[in-house]
Amino acid sequence: MKTKTNMGNAFNSKKYLEKVLEEIKERSEKTKGKLYVEINWKLLEDDFAQRIFPWYDAENKKKVIVTLKNELEIFLCANASWIIENYPITKKQIPYTQHLEHTLKRIETITSIKPHLVITNINPEEMYDIIYNFEIRFQKKWYKVWENYVKKGFPMNKTTLLSENGFWNDDHIPVMKKIVFITGIWDNSWKLATAIGQIYQDHEIGMESSFACFQTLPISELSPEDPINQAWEKRRATEKAVQDEWGETVWDCIQESFEIIKDLLWEVVEDDNIIKGYTKASDMIICPTFEAIENMEEIKKLAEKEIEELNKQ
Repeated sequence: MKTKTNMGNAFNSKKYLEKVLEEIKERSEKTKGKLYVEINWKLLEDDFAQRIFPWYDAENKKKVIVTLKNELEIFLCANASWIIENYPITKKQIPYTQHLEHTLKRIETITSIKPHLVITNINPEEMYDIIYNFEIRFQKKWYKVWENYVKKGFPMNKTTLLSENGFWNDDHIPVMKKIVFITGIWDNSWKLATAIGQIYQDHEIGMESSFACFQTLPISELSPEDPINQAWEKRRATEKAVQDEWGETVWDCIQESFEIIKDLLWEVVEDDNIIKGYTKASDMIICPTFEAIENMEEIKKLAEKEIEELNKQ
């Protein structure tokens, strides 16, 4: 990879960090209850963005957390099915539960915030004893562990989901701070369902909470075919960059999340909730990446090189 000295100042990492913090604080101030922020991709670093954007600081997310730590809590979501199956999920073939434990420790060590562990998708009729024993193991290490259950009919069965048989059946996690970052272990961690459930239960006890997503890519101002967005799409493999009816680029999963939130929560939350102000998927997203780019041509060259490397794999 080229060194920073011969690439020009193509990306303003300081500006990126300032804009992220500004947008999070702005949404937090407009929220009466808690602001739940879903983190797309890795929580603590972003080595891929560092390869595409010269001068991008791979520790930007960590710096956001450290800056906000006095007003921030963290949820780490883990799918009960993956806990039981315990498949290797990393390049080093580390089993799911071992990776989960390592991630909890790493978050706590780096940020000084002890995360909540949220076990999602629990089927109490088939797996409860195993999951209960797993929870005890982490409670003995002083982690707060919470349970979210299988959501039959998610996200279509609105009547059941918004009832005591749906989100109300989950643990309602007491949040002391204003902002909650929600991250997960591997795919299908049910981060979104966790956020929706918290917002619904908060509302039921008279607290108006809201939602946002924090991510670095894709860049909504560029087309899905742009090399920068294409490089990230090839990296993700399971997700696709799509263009919405306003001509903005988002992940297909974010577009789906927007539709789910709109369907499940718009009739629940109050009119002044910022969720009601989201008219399209990109409105939910905190992603000032485009504003921090100072040499688009140079970055597109690096993205094209990244695509070439990924195609060889």
